[in-house]
Amino acid sequence: MGEPNTEVLDDPMRNIYWSHLKMMRACPQQYLWHKGHPDHDLGAGKGKRKPLPDESKDSEHHQLMGTVLSTVVEEVYDHELYRDPKTIQTKIKDIVDQAFTKAEQRHYVIWSYMTREEAMDICQRGAQNFLEILKEHRFLGPYAKSELRMTPAMNKYFNVCGIADLVYRDKEGKVHLLDGKNASTPMKYEDEDQLRWYALCFRLQYGKVPDRLGFFYFRYPRSNPPEKHFADKDAEWTGFVEVKITEDDIRRLGKEAIETNRAIHRGVFEPNPIPKHCTWCKFENICEPRQAQKKRNAAKRGMGKTKTPDPTEQGGGVINLDMK
Repeated sequence: MGEPNTEVLDDPMRNIYWSHLKMMRACPQQYLWHKGHPDHDLGAGKGKRKPLPDESKDSEHHQLMGTVLSTVVEEVYDHELYRDPKTIQTKIKDIVDQAFTKAEQRHYVIWSYMTREEAMDICQRGAQNFLEILKEHRFLGPYAKSELRMTPAMNKYFNVCGIADLVYRDKEGKVHLLDGKNASTPMKYEDEDQLRWYALCFRLQYGKVPDRLGFFYFRYPRSNPPEKHFADKDAEWTGFVEVKITEDDIRRLGKEAIETNRAIHRGVFEPNPIPKHCTWCKFENICEPRQAQKKRNAAKRGMGKTKTPDPTEQGGGVINLDMK
């Protein structure tokens, strides 16, 4: 079992996070441009990430709301606010107000997709919904920790890292590892391997696999189910979606972590333009392989269209009806 590593965790050569693995799966060049590499100068010096074009700077309102709601979970557990049900709702409202103002200083936000008031309302309702989900599912126990940072050694070359939104041990000794989501359509974009990756980190750091993994949804407690979701359609919606895990999952992700670390050290990052991944990449507009792919696709769509002949064009088969 690897021991927790307390060194600075911003070195991608030594520390592999879920986001690193996910980007390397989708497009190694995307990883390089987002994270940088000591052997590559991408315009800002070796080891630095590629400078982001001004026109590609997206509004971070979703990240802002995620930051606020994560702060709510952290405050509820770190200060044990759940022990005073009479005051918790008022305290939560104040926490959201303060966290929102602070998050605005951290995130680049353009209030055009939604207004500031709308985003604040989503956060306030999400915080209250979280209290409802917490109460129903009893996310409580003798031990509970929010924002649990895990940094165990995978081997002598690198660490696997993750930050779990919430981990608690119930009265029966079972460990639950959970991640909160503010998604508008539950399970549409969530990758279950994210939680399995956290389980791998937990296993290496604490010596056991969590007994239960799952996502909980700030927008949708049982009392307000989503109109559409991609979870089990036969199961009743409760605001919580369990994710299954096996020993094979742990071994698979451990092997992939080793392969990913080796690939990063080789320093070869080939582009892999796939529309569903490129759409979310901030570098899409300056990625030559992606732009070439878009041109080819546009040309194919153009070739598929049948052009109606114009009878006035030369050779268009105009019949001369002059009977002279």
